[in-house]
Amino acid sequence: MVSSSNRYWILIFSWIALLGLGSLLMSCETNQDSKGEKIPPASAFLKGEDPQRVIQFVSAIIEDKPSSTLYYVRSKAYFAQRKYLLASEDIQRALQIESGDLDFLFLSAQTHYHLEEYTEALKDAKSLEEAGFSAPGLWILLAEIYAQNGQTKLANYYLAKSLKVGLSPKDRAYVYTLRNLSVGDTLSWMKAVRDSSGIYLSDTPLARLYFQHQGDRVPMLDYQAQLFAARKKFPNDPHLLRFWARFLAKIRQVPRAEKVYASVLASFSSNPSLFAELGNFYFKNRDYYKAVAFFDKIPSDSPYSPEALFTKSICWLYLGERVKSLALLDSAQQLYPSDARFKSLKYRLMNRNLDSAHVQNDSLATAPSEN
Repeated sequence: MVSSSNRYWILIFSWIALLGLGSLLMSCETNQDSKGEKIPPASAFLKGEDPQRVIQFVSAIIEDKPSSTLYYVRSKAYFAQRKYLLASEDIQRALQIESGDLDFLFLSAQTHYHLEEYTEALKDAKSLEEAGFSAPGLWILLAEIYAQNGQTKLANYYLAKSLKVGLSPKDRAYVYTLRNLSVGDTLSWMKAVRDSSGIYLSDTPLARLYFQHQGDRVPMLDYQAQLFAARKKFPNDPHLLRFWARFLAKIRQVPRAEKVYASVLASFSSNPSLFAELGNFYFKNRDYYKAVAFFDKIPSDSPYSPEALFTKSICWLYLGERVKSLALLDSAQQLYPSDARFKSLKYRLMNRNLDSAHVQNDSLATAPSEN
């Protein structure tokens, strides 16, 4: 008698076989998880399948009988499509059901990283390391997280560790690029690596570094063509979409850039880095109320907060709200006493004579009303 859980996986195998992948699965032994479910090995989901069909098929099964394994399979399919927010939602559901699975935790760390949730990504990655999960992919991920946090020595430690094992040419090119970004301009070298090795840019992690840093270093039309090609291959990638918004802003296509940024927000709905970027976008385009609204979303403990508060105080000045600007400068000076910009601007506004102690403190958490 076939159990209910096994029947679901038999259906999955049959469906994949219909897609012409039966030979792939037939050549691999199945694994048995802790609940007795027959599941395909990890290699069966690495390549060859259509992620959208996997999502459709697994979603139908989940409606009838959800399981941690099914959420994991669907999360991997979303991740392959670069729909990181949906991938994150599914892998968190899987972890709620089976919190100790290391493969689940690794995918969780990866989705957190791609959503720029670096604190959560580091927590998951360190838990894996402490649990004895040993793989080059984890070391590279730890290096990426530390690099994003500006901890170069730790990043280089994990990159060196990853280079001691066999890496694919793509991964090795990426690791060397990360290692050298901290010591100088390696972007020309990175381009040479891509061209000489035949690595297609959007297929590798090099793409994110390339489009992030290379925008001002290559001819504008070349950059646009490269970004078009990458976005055509991965239309759901929120990082590529963000780079496209930046490019549109750079060439003064402001309304189009604003629409693209709105789409980026759907993937990074609680991202201080994006809030700061949007605040500066609206500030440069003299839409000061919207700039203030985005600066207000940045928490005071974020590394983007000091710059945001300083620019916000200038926004209030441009809006004719001198009292609000002074109140904000007072608050900011208390939060960041070592940042001389707040004291300097406040003294200029006060002509070194006004006592701002009686000015009502600005609420950093309250967004101004739109006109």
